[in-house]
Order: sequence, then C-alpha cells, then structure tokens
Amino acid sequence: MKKSFIISSLALAIAATLAVAPKAHAASSPSQTAQCIMVSTVTDNTAYQINGTTTWTFHRDCAETSYTASAGVWDNNPPTCSGSTANCAPSNQPTPPPAPPIDEHGPNSIEHHAQDDRCTFFCGGTLDGWNYTNTATVNGLNGRGNWTFTYSYSVTTVGAVNEATCWTCAETGGTVDVNFTGFIASESFLSNRNTNTKKYSFTLLDSLGASRVSGVIAQLQMYDGTNWNDVGSAMTFTDPLPVTSTVADYTYYGNTAVYGNSAVYGSLDAPTPGNNLGGRLISNILTTAPDNFAGNNNDLAAGNVHEADYSGSFTGLTEAGLYRISVSGIVKDNSGTGSQNFSVTSGNLIIGGCEGCTPACNP
Repeated sequence: MKKSFIISSLALAIAATLAVAPKAHAASSPSQTAQCIMVSTVTDNTAYQINGTTTWTFHRDCAETSYTASAGVWDNNPPTCSGSTANCAPSNQPTPPPAPPIDEHGPNSIEHHAQDDRCTFFCGGTLDGWNYTNTATVNGLNGRGNWTFTYSYSVTTVGAVNEATCWTCAETGGTVDVNFTGFIASESFLSNRNTNTKKYSFTLLDSLGASRVSGVIAQLQMYDGTNWNDVGSAMTFTDPLPVTSTVADYTYYGNTAVYGNSAVYGSLDAPTPGNNLGGRLISNILTTAPDNFAGNNNDLAAGNVHEADYSGSFTGLTEAGLYRISVSGIVKDNSGTGSQNFSVTSGNLIIGGCEGCTPACNP
C-alpha cells in the first residue's frame, strides 16, 4: 500500500497525540531498549461538495500539477550571527549552506495551497502564486558561532482554470462516503553496552508469532468550531490486528508513544524525546549509524519489517463541515510484558464550502 506520512499541512493536518506519557525505566541492565509507534491514516480524498443529489469529489493530486515550486535561493543579505564577538566577526563568516528543501507539507506547500484553492478549481478562476522564506544555520569557519542565512522561495501557477477542474461528480442521492486506509508500525532500538551493539528492528510479532497490536478502532470526528466530536459509532477491527511484512522503503517517523528505557530515547526516529530528525527511510535506519548490527541490513527484503494494516469506510455523510478520523489501540512491547496505548488522528477532509457555483455534472 502507498505510504504517506503527513507531518503538518492544512489546519490541524496531521494531528498526533500521546495517549500516555512516556515511561522511563532505570538503566541498570547492559541492554537498553526503547520503542516508538507510527500510525498513518490516509483518506481517499480531501474535499467533497454536495449539490442536491450530486456528490463532487476533489482530486488534490490533480490540482497540485497546476503549481510549480522553485528551489530556495540565498537572498544575498548578510547572515545574522549569535555567539561571541570573535565567533561572529566578519572574518569567521562561512559560505552559504545549501538551501533548505521546498516546503512539502506545511503552510507554504503546494498541497496546502491546492486544498485552499479547491473552490477556485470548482467554480473556475485564477490561481495565485506565492513567495516565502526559510533559513539555514551553520557554524562559522572556526566551527563556532551560529550563522543564519535566509533563502527566498517562489511558487508559480498555470493562471486561470475552468470550473470543475480536478473535480469529478456522481449521482449519489447527495451523500459522501469517506474511505480510508492506514497502517501501524513500531520501531525498536536496542543498545547493548557489553558488546557495543546498536540495533534497530521493525517487528510486530511476539515470541509466539502473534500480533502485538490489539484493540484498534477508528472513529470519525467532526469539528464544531471549538471541539472535535465523535460522529456515529467507532469502527472495530480484527483483534489482534493481523501483521504483514512490507518491502516498501518508506519514511518512518514515530508520531505517538515513545516508551521504554529513557537512556536511548534519543536514538528513536520520533520527535523529542526522540532524535527529532523528521524521519528517515527504513533502509537508512537499518544500515547507517547509530545502527552497527550487520545482521539486520537486509530486513526489508527478508520480510522482517512489519506493519498492521487497516481500512474502512464511513458512509452516508450529508452534513457540511470539517472531518477527521481518529485511530486508537494498543501495542505490546517487545518482551510482551508491557503495553502502550496510542491515539492518532488523520489529516482533515472537508465537505462543502464551495456553494458559490453549480457546475454541470457530466460524469
């Protein structure tokens, strides 16, 4: 299945919440182990419009092709510096570092603006481009001082689009079905101080070969302007949730539940108290430092990278508003003696908001 992990996009776009505070354990054993959990839920589409008995569906991936993002360029202004007078002296100024990557999921991203422009695609009109800046900080020539350079970015568009561009329609009686897929994964890090072994693993089976993922449910929620409220009943999945192997080399970044031995939290691919690196490809995690265990280098091809998949549909929605899906459950730790709750929400999807026009439906 397609892996998609959204870290920040449209308002509340990819929300992740800790169900239980991280648990810290004493570091008395030669082996120190910690784990984190990643939950990714993706809806088929991000926007719908109901016109009478017709349901329109917005295809954001189509809309994103109407924008072109340019790489960042240093603005040629002198960098700012924090540090001592000597470390911030002009003679210690470094060369400009590479520009940070183009914003892919944040407020300056194409996906964010395409979603905001959905009504322009629906009714027709002109798409506006935008500019933004980002910074990169490096040390001075002597390795000291923090020098910050500013980079300028621009995004252009195709200009005018016709009505119903990147929207499709169907006669449904005036309802929306929200289909979704997702997966649960877990990263474990082991540090053995006696052998100096450092090892990552992505298994989800216990010592008896049973799934360590249980009690998984999905709940549709709607925003009332202040709070997120449950809509209807939760969807319950097979318990325990079946585990499969994946060969997909996706970016892993734990978004809930860092737990285990706090001494090695900093090695987990997760936000603080993890390494806060923003995620790495699983192949890189298994083959580069701090991992030094050659025996797991081929875990992807060998079927030792696991995930627990789920999918479903919330059908018959008619009310306009902002929606999301909350997925919660439990993952047992590697030893099977403890467990960790999780609760993570998907990105948002919207029904309605483009009532200013009524394109003809020609499916």
